[in-house]
Amino acid sequence: DGMRRVLDHLDLDKAHSIAIGDSANDEDMLRAAGISVAMGNATEPVKTLCDHLTAAAVDAGVAAALEKLLPG
Repeated sequence: DGMRRVLDHLDLDKAHSIAIGDSANDEDMLRAAGISVAMGNATEPVKTLCDHLTAAAVDAGVAAALEKLLPG
């Protein structure tokens, strides 16, 4: 619900959103995003759900994912 609310508030299309997560509590957010990224330390169900896989949190996985996915 949070992802949808933010997208609605900012008047952004789902296609222009990225969600990054690692556990079951992130699954709804990951489904609501245009691009979903599982952390390297994510559970197997989250890894299966996501479009991309990045490094673990301790290995700067969020930064690596954003560097790969964001332009310039």
